[in-house]
Amino acid sequence: MNSDTGVKDAPDASPPEPWDIGRPQPAVQQLVAYGALRGEVLDPGTGAGHHAIHYAAHGYSTTGLDHSPATIALAQRNAAQAGVHVDFQVADAVELAGFQGRFDTVVDSAFYHLFQDDEETQLRYARNLHRATKPQARLFLFEAGRHNVNGWQLDGMSPERFAPLLESAGWRIDHVGTTTYQGTFDPNAFTEMIAVMEAMGREDLLPGVRALAQRFAHLQPLLEDNMVHMPFWAVSATRIDQLLSP
Repeated sequence: MNSDTGVKDAPDASPPEPWDIGRPQPAVQQLVAYGALRGEVLDPGTGAGHHAIHYAAHGYSTTGLDHSPATIALAQRNAAQAGVHVDFQVADAVELAGFQGRFDTVVDSAFYHLFQDDEETQLRYARNLHRATKPQARLFLFEAGRHNVNGWQLDGMSPERFAPLLESAGWRIDHVGTTTYQGTFDPNAFTEMIAVMEAMGREDLLPGVRALAQRFAHLQPLLEDNMVHMPFWAVSATRIDQLLSP
């Protein structure tokens, strides 16, 4: 159940990411409460649409993009049950085809970090965001980090990965700081993850997952509903009119 909107997620969607907690993340709710958003808002990689619905509920014209038709159908049902309108579209949120100078605010919630091992895709995405936004648009990113939060640590992005790529794509970095996202983990999920990686031959990923599982085993007796606070970066940037590099 989405406690922010009263929406119950449909059961036929693909399994959510750990940071999909069925409601907007507190860090994102805080961003809205501070009045940081303005104008038309883009939610790339919207998933079940909890953040986009939250923006719309606060009066913002919002577009949510996801490549999965099933996920967009879920987001549309969630919006209908919440009584708000969001322009949910099945689309490639990296390429942003068809969007030109439209958005005043972009809030990237755990999308940019999906390409942390692919600088070319991150740069292309950042440039496409520049094309899709208006002059002086605001960009907010919440991405998995590597810092330690109460013994919980992820193999996330290093802070040095933000400025070079974003600035070369026409964004001025205003702030890079730490925050947390809430996440829920099924204890069996780690066993399943290890089995999948072994089947894929990704032995390079196994040590990190096993270490994460070990940390979770130590923390689990202290957790409520298997929820942890995960280390995330909070990044804010402003669109500049001229690209800094060709």
